[in-house]
Amino acid sequence: MQDMDWDGLRVFQAVAQAGSFAGAAQALGMHETTIARAVRRLERQMGQILWRGPEAGVTPEGAVLCAHVDIMADHAMMARAAVSGRTAPRGAVRLTAVPWVVEAAVVPSWQRIHAQLPDITLSLIGAHDSLNLLHGEADIALRLARPEVQGDVVVRKLGDVRFVVAGEGPDWIGYVPEMAHLPQARWTSEVDGPTGLRVSDQGAVTAAVGAGLGRGWIPACLATDPDPGFAARTRPLWCLTHPRTRHAPAVRAICDDVLALVAARLCD
Repeated sequence: MQDMDWDGLRVFQAVAQAGSFAGAAQALGMHETTIARAVRRLERQMGQILWRGPEAGVTPEGAVLCAHVDIMADHAMMARAAVSGRTAPRGAVRLTAVPWVVEAAVVPSWQRIHAQLPDITLSLIGAHDSLNLLHGEADIALRLARPEVQGDVVVRKLGDVRFVVAGEGPDWIGYVPEMAHLPQARWTSEVDGPTGLRVSDQGAVTAAVGAGLGRGWIPACLATDPDPGFAARTRPLWCLTHPRTRHAPAVRAICDDVLALVAARLCD
């Protein structure tokens, strides 16, 4: 096993989670060409094709490898904690984000998160309004619009969320006038087509498109058949952390592990 490409396994795991070389590059802070070379090198070492691109995803052999790499990652975390003499972080963490981000990126990752951080209780608060981090209403906030910084709140960009057009038919799923400030609402107003149904949030647009009620702008990670006739648009994803609790072991663990999974799933 001395010739095992451990870095290649880590990179391949990120590609499988993100669904693209670009997403893995964003999650790992590496260049996309470096990601591609690492995967091809691992394929040569394994003697198997592991990745067929963002459309087809991982091969059956790649899926088997991913399952084992996930187990290895969990054991590596436990080994690091055992050798360092530190106990696993514990405590309660409150994370707020718009509901569709919670549903699309955090909830699907919960099983793995809980396996790695079993002593942390994570409360997910789906809210459109920014909770006041300074008053302790949340420890971490994820936002698609950069808010005005209050006090010592720490703001950092996780990546860019890509939106694509999906759905069928002449009608478009639009937004009610009160939500006309949203970039997705402006993008919809720019297309040449009638607006049939108007809703108030991204989750409703995605649900309406999925139900066959028309076309609309939805997150690329939720689109099964994007329309190639429309160029993708992006919105930045921001992370805000509480100034007093951001160094707490539980909050730091969520920032390190959970936000990496969120960025890998949502961002290119």
